[in-house]
Amino acid sequence: MRNFISESRLYKFLTRIVRDRSGVSAVAFAISFAVLTPMALGVFDVYQSTEQRGKLQDALDAAALYAAKSTATTTPDINTVGQKALTANLQLIHGASLSSSSFALQNNIKVVAQASVTLPAYAPMEYTHTPVTVNSEVTRAGNNLEVAMVLDNTGSMAGAPMTSLQSAANQLIDLVVSDTQTPYYSKIAVVPYSNAVNAGAYASLVRGVPTTAASPVVAPCVDQAGCTKEKFTSASGGTPTFNVSNCVSERTGAQAFTDASYSSAPVGWVYPPADNPCIGTAIQPLTSNKTTLHSMIASLTSGGSTAGHIGVAWGWYMISPNWGGLFPAGSQGAAYGTPNTLKVVILMTDGAFNTAYCKGVISNPSSATDGSSGSSSEHAACASPNGNSFAQAQALCTAMKAAPNNVIIYTVGFLHGGADPQAQAILANCATDASHAYLPTTGAALQVAFRQIAADLNLLRISH
Repeated sequence: MRNFISESRLYKFLTRIVRDRSGVSAVAFAISFAVLTPMALGVFDVYQSTEQRGKLQDALDAAALYAAKSTATTTPDINTVGQKALTANLQLIHGASLSSSSFALQNNIKVVAQASVTLPAYAPMEYTHTPVTVNSEVTRAGNNLEVAMVLDNTGSMAGAPMTSLQSAANQLIDLVVSDTQTPYYSKIAVVPYSNAVNAGAYASLVRGVPTTAASPVVAPCVDQAGCTKEKFTSASGGTPTFNVSNCVSERTGAQAFTDASYSSAPVGWVYPPADNPCIGTAIQPLTSNKTTLHSMIASLTSGGSTAGHIGVAWGWYMISPNWGGLFPAGSQGAAYGTPNTLKVVILMTDGAFNTAYCKGVISNPSSATDGSSGSSSEHAACASPNGNSFAQAQALCTAMKAAPNNVIIYTVGFLHGGADPQAQAILANCATDASHAYLPTTGAALQVAFRQIAADLNLLRISH
């Protein structure tokens, strides 16, 4: 005999219980219904909460990934992209609604997203009904950034122009240097220049240690560099004596326009005249310490003539792996070709380059258009063996941009004094292309240019 209750007998049994309003069965059923129904509805709420959580998580993950792959570089733009993607992907169960969602960009490399959905409630209100909330994080594919800012500190930058430059440079530092240096780092070096570049504590390493010479100067410190004082023949026929400084000039010979190591090809000396002294602020190697960088920018002062080619050279040296041994470990440039690593130089000037060197002294003009700064009594009798400052800067930029170096160059001509054809030519020739060249004429426009460069660098950070 089969041991089960037939469907007809079960139906009759349940019908009798329902109709029996006065018996024990009705009481038992009522109690069970009162207890089990809320439980069943609560289970249903849990089920639909679980189902909606999965749908919401899938949609948020997809939206965060889409935002991370976009070209957006600010939180408002990331949020706009993420919200559109979430709306397109989210599936809501019947009666549910999206109550909140947000997408934010952290440290320029991570998209952090959150979303909540309010669900319809079937169980009694005594049960807790909380929105379904999920989170998602996506680290953007990216690049390391090594950026050298080469900044004009010449006399024509005095006053408001220098204030504007400092403000622009500080903004770029804040926009480019990430608070988190993993998985990708972002570092900036600063090269102030005027009539030369101040190598500071690195001077003796890159040019040699000065030999002490008695005063008046004796051989071999006549018409050649290397002593604490140099006596030279001037363009006007005199024989003045100038003191050595921590500034350095261009190097000559086969490595004049390369980034070969200083150990095999030292840079030149600088014996400046009293009225065109060595720039006071020394170079700052690559660092991700924004406090250090801001402090360095605050120390910039204006004065002196314009040896822009020396600034260009040192911008390259600061990110070159061949010069890495000069600096602390954290300030050394990565090897050329290192995956996901970009090397960038930002060259800023407010006028044409007008100062080159011969034997450690500002050279005699090499042509009628050279325009080397200062009096002939302060010029060496010889012309620069490398050509004028413009020609040297162009040669350095061309070499820097070529493979395998592949340095990206932005140029900024802060022409607050009006158009300068020679400066504009230098900047156009040095820039990677026309889209990397800026010609602001006011302090406000200068700050806009630096912000645009920072935005472009952040795009480069996330592009491949």
